[in-house]
Order: sequence, then C-alpha cells, then structure tokens
Amino acid sequence: MRQISRLLAALGTAGATAFSLAGPAAADVSSSTVYVSPHGVGGHADRSCRTAAFRSINHAIASVHAGGTVVVCRGVYHTEAVVTKSLALLGRSAVINARGQHPVIPHLPGGSGIVVLGTRNVKVSGFTVQHAGFDAILVARSHHVLISHNLLKHNGDVGVDFNGTHDSLATRNVSEFNAGGGFLIADDLGRTHGNAVTWNIARHNPGGCGVIIAGHSTSGVWGNLVAHNSITFNGLNRKQPGAGVVIASEVKHEHVTRNEVLGNYIAGNGLAGVTIHSHVPDQSLNYNAIVGNDIGTNNLRGDPIGLAPPVTAHPDRHTTGILVGSSSRIHMLIRGNRIHHNRYGIYLNGRIHARIHHNRYVRVRVPIKVA
Repeated sequence: MRQISRLLAALGTAGATAFSLAGPAAADVSSSTVYVSPHGVGGHADRSCRTAAFRSINHAIASVHAGGTVVVCRGVYHTEAVVTKSLALLGRSAVINARGQHPVIPHLPGGSGIVVLGTRNVKVSGFTVQHAGFDAILVARSHHVLISHNLLKHNGDVGVDFNGTHDSLATRNVSEFNAGGGFLIADDLGRTHGNAVTWNIARHNPGGCGVIIAGHSTSGVWGNLVAHNSITFNGLNRKQPGAGVVIASEVKHEHVTRNEVLGNYIAGNGLAGVTIHSHVPDQSLNYNAIVGNDIGTNNLRGDPIGLAPPVTAHPDRHTTGILVGSSSRIHMLIRGNRIHHNRYGIYLNGRIHARIHHNRYVRVRVPIKVA
C-alpha cells in the first residue's frame, strides 16, 4: 500500500486546490476566469454571473487559457462539457442535463455530462449532472484530476468513472439512482492506478455496485483507495445485483492488485458489503485489503459467484458482510472490520489465502464460512 500512502500524504499537505492545479505546468499558465450563464451575452464585461459573456460551457472552455477557471452560473445546460486542458470547472447551482448527447470517445454506449479527456490538473466541482446516456463524469486518460461536491443522479452508467487515469480523486460527491453504479475505477482505456474515492455517498444505484474496481482489459488496476464513503442500498435489481464495493475481473492475465477498501460504512446492498470476484484462472487479484470498515446487512439478493474451473462455485444465498470467490490463487488481507447483522461474516469460496485478523462480529451466526 506504499503508493496509496504517498497519495494520502500529498492530499493532506497540499489541499484540494493545489492537488487539482499543481504540477510541472503550473508556473507557465495564466489564471484568467470566464463566466457562463443561460443569459450570457458576448462582449459583456465577464466579471461575474450578471455580466457573463458565454452561454455555452464548451465555448467558455475553449476561450480560457490553460490553468484558468470557468465558472458556470445557476441554470440548466443541455450539453456534454469536454475538458481537454488544465483548468477549474466550477458550478454555482449549475445543472447539466446530458440527455441525448453523443459519446466523445467512439464505441461508448452514450454521451456523458462532463468528460475530462487526455489532460491533467483539472478540478470539477459544484454541478448536478443528470440523464447522461453513459457516465455523469468520465475522466479518461488523464491524471491529477479532482472531482468534488457534485450531485450525480439518474445517469445511464455510473456517477464518476476513472478510466485509463491515475493519481486522481473523487471526494464529497453524491452518486445516486444511476443505472450502472456509483463510482468506477477501471482500465478499459489504459492503466489505472493511484486514484482515491473518499468521503462520498453512493446510494440507491439499482443495477450496479456502490464502488467498482474492475479489470476490463489487461492494462491493470492497482494501488487505488476507497475510503470513508457511505455506501448503501445499491445493486438491488434482482436480475443484475451489485455489491457495496466490488473488486473483480473476468479477463485472463488481468491484474487488479494492491487496492484498499478502508473505513467505509456499507449496508443494504444486493451482494456482500465488500465482494471480490476472480472469475477465471490466470489472473492476479493479489494483495487487496479490506480494513476497518463498518459492514451491516448485505447480500440481500444472493450471489451466484460464477467461478470457472478448476473451482466449483457455491452460491451464497444468505446475508453476508464480505465475500471472496476466486478461480485464481489470491492472497489478501481482511482486518479490523466490524461486521454485524448477517448470517455470514466472511464467506470464502475458491483458491484463497486470506489473512483474517481482529475483525469484530456482532449478531453474525457464522463468522467465517469456507464453502
């Protein structure tokens, strides 16, 4: 967990603004500010929301110098905002309705509300993003991006997606009623590592997990942190249930390693509170850690687990705090969690070497079940 420790140290000492805009290019950029309003008029003084010179978020982004700020004022914007350079995109009671938008990246199933693409040192804060066909906020092939204080709801996939991205942070967001889950860390677009999802609320996302750490290619997902979030009532769709937090892959030769799930409150989800699924052999899901979480009743829909030979899956149909199912040989840590009001505290199925220490079980019938 050395990489995670470095990220936390940087966040603690630098603060959110420095984290989002610091970096090698910081000394070379200007600090201009432009304003966007539904009532903006070209040629206005552009010193406040009352004197905004822009109606289009994307026109404002194009006009501002790298390192500048785009302030989006109160109103509803039917758009997909695309950020391809270093800047701060700040909403003031601004709503992005992304219904009907087209994907910026080919082959995605739909558009997003905000896309941060191929850049660094970006801050996105203060928006409500809704009705996107895909993600509310997609951070793709970027680094040192801060996503904070946004409300992300009723979107086609997840609230925040870190994909092919490293050393970025999602914090103090609310992600709810999204079809695919709350937050996603994945490698469809390249290596993904050193990101953090902290102090967010992920709730009532019906067809997915609260937080997903997933290997979708062979690029790798490692050294990411999921900490101090409230993760409740996700994945309750009976046909497509989801966990509170899932670490998983169905791709051979993939590595999803050294990720940490720390200090979260997790309850009421369709699968186990924290679920690890290594579905096929020849993967590495090693050295992931589940530490210090408060895990209530979960696995309300039951988990078929779905493991490939040489392991036989033994479905878990009972309430469960933590579930690990693995067709590959994996080593992991489960320590210091409070698990309560479940049939099973920890459910293990497959080729697992788990260090299980100092967990507390309250109203749990079977603390550790090896299936």
